[in-house]
Amino acid sequence: MDKLRQVGQKYSHFLDLLLLAALASMLRLWGVGFDLPNLYHRDEAKYVTIPLKILKSGDYNPQFFNYPTFFFYLLSLAYILYFLYMASRGRLGSLDGLILPEQVLPNVVGRATMPSQFLLGRGIVALSGVLTVLLVYWIARKAYGRRAGFLAALLFSFSPTHVRNSHFIAPDVTMVLLVMASFAFSHEVWLKGSRRDYLLAGFLAGLAISTKYNAYPILVPLLVAHFLRREGRAWIDTEILLAALLCAVGFFLGTPYAFLDLPAFLNGLAFEVRHYATLGDPGIEGQNALLWYGSYLIRTEGLTPLLAVLEAVRGLRARSHEVLLFLSFPAVYLVLVSFSVVKNDRTVLGIIPFLTILAGVFLDRAIAFLQTQTAKTKLSSVLTWLCAAVAFLLAISWPASRALQINVRFTQEDVRTQVTQWMEAEVAPGSRIVGEYYSPLLVHSVHHFRWVDRATDQPIEWYEKNADYVVFVENRYGGFYLDPSRYPAEIAAYEAMFTQFTLVKEFQGGALGNPCHARVYRVRP
Repeated sequence: MDKLRQVGQKYSHFLDLLLLAALASMLRLWGVGFDLPNLYHRDEAKYVTIPLKILKSGDYNPQFFNYPTFFFYLLSLAYILYFLYMASRGRLGSLDGLILPEQVLPNVVGRATMPSQFLLGRGIVALSGVLTVLLVYWIARKAYGRRAGFLAALLFSFSPTHVRNSHFIAPDVTMVLLVMASFAFSHEVWLKGSRRDYLLAGFLAGLAISTKYNAYPILVPLLVAHFLRREGRAWIDTEILLAALLCAVGFFLGTPYAFLDLPAFLNGLAFEVRHYATLGDPGIEGQNALLWYGSYLIRTEGLTPLLAVLEAVRGLRARSHEVLLFLSFPAVYLVLVSFSVVKNDRTVLGIIPFLTILAGVFLDRAIAFLQTQTAKTKLSSVLTWLCAAVAFLLAISWPASRALQINVRFTQEDVRTQVTQWMEAEVAPGSRIVGEYYSPLLVHSVHHFRWVDRATDQPIEWYEKNADYVVFVENRYGGFYLDPSRYPAEIAAYEAMFTQFTLVKEFQGGALGNPCHARVYRVRP
């Protein structure tokens, strides 16, 4: 028994990593083939098309700069291996065989002509998510000990926001991985101040920004670590200048055409800046961003943000430089996004690892306090572990249940697929069907289907002349109902349609991991 205990202690970190990797992989690969061959995520078809075009054309300029390009080059490398594997199995003979996804309605819905392309892309993103979980463990363990690291990584493993976004081919999860990698070396700068740590923190920060522009606040922890390390001495020195240089190198290595095709780069960047500054989503654009994100985090992540705030307050009162360092990125990031009109879960994704680390540290301190208080009782060990288990279960139960619900929805048919199958089976062939954007994919159908941006863009008389059925999906019109005082006219127009048309069928289900419902109306009774 003693020998087993010694082996366990010797390999404890490895066993922790193995367990966390298995758990994180299960949660992020569960349902990874969702909806295929249908593509209901508005960006997945585009994000797979870009690297495939690079391979097929030999033109390394993606000619798309709404996002920087490191993620697309990473996918290109993955698709080179994919192509060679398919060739080795006799399934492809040339790059002409790499068929691009069908963008049925560009930037809205599409269809995968080769679903395995999307399984690979989603697998790359899921792998980035798993590696981020392990990084959270490594950073928190280095800073606060093994138990704090394990608790933080468990909380992050079950983060509903991170679990959901780890299923999509998009740059957000990979950006978070690089943000945490850069922070890990910024933390090392604070601890040791070696030139190697400065260089790696700067270079990885550049790659993170080259994955998604909004990663740029990750430079703040490096500056904070440098300032705390200098302790009043001159800020500017060789190390920080080299870190800045390596940050630029990392960015331009991942997005070289920011320099080589400057006009296209500036136009793409300007579009995103304008989009986030002025264009919101119905139902949430009028809300204060900080209040919206705070409410979202509590609804979704449960006690994690509250525990993180408690640890932050404790650390700041104790004038802990380490807590200040861990707070530097999420605090600055939240202030910056508070000026944005666009609000969504992927925007707040970058601060969640920091919240789980602070929450894990708070739980670790609570357990240590319980150990001290029960040390003199006969059942000290039992009481400590019982109280610790209860505290952790309270913290983990809500996000874990939400994460499991999200994954269950990923394994079920999307509500729009349910509508498509029902209409193909039950509606008379040749019927004229109109659907809003993000509606079912009734392509190559026995029906005549057409999209409209929003159903209320056309008067009821237009539908009486041009449609037999109208499909309404909640993720298109539902935003108006979130803010009735702001959208009374839009809601009134939808209600008039719901009253005028005849409800034929209603569907309850999921869409991209979220709950969603859809309605099918007959235009004439």
